[in-house]
Amino acid sequence: MTVTGETTPMSSEALRGNQELDQRFCDAMSNMDIEQVMTCIWDSPDFIFVGTDGTVVLGADGFRKSVEDWFVQCESLRLAIDEVRHVPVADSVFAVGTATYTIGGKDASVQTLTERWTDVRRQIDGRWIYVLDHAHAL
Repeated sequence: MTVTGETTPMSSEALRGNQELDQRFCDAMSNMDIEQVMTCIWDSPDFIFVGTDGTVVLGADGFRKSVEDWFVQCESLRLAIDEVRHVPVADSVFAVGTATYTIGGKDASVQTLTERWTDVRRQIDGRWIYVLDHAHAL
């Protein structure tokens, strides 16, 4: 991934918090644990998610339903972040990276989906959460 331009340095505490958020989200998705997934998401009707197919989902409740519907179709799921860059912007952090899903279907099929994603994170009530998530399939 090539990123041009200079960015403001990120504090080690903020970087650690964002890395922990990424890991919590990957673990929750890989365990197909909707409650843990939702701890990573802004619990607001203003949360925005754009899926790999371009579908826009508004609000935490809509996101929950979307993920639950996806989990029902999976026998197993593994999410791994391949690369990520965190960029502090005012009181938020923008992130861009790639991730790979390995999806075991109910029919014993296995699919791999690699996505490029961008998201916006904020620290709310002492914890880092996603406030916008956008992905598209590579």
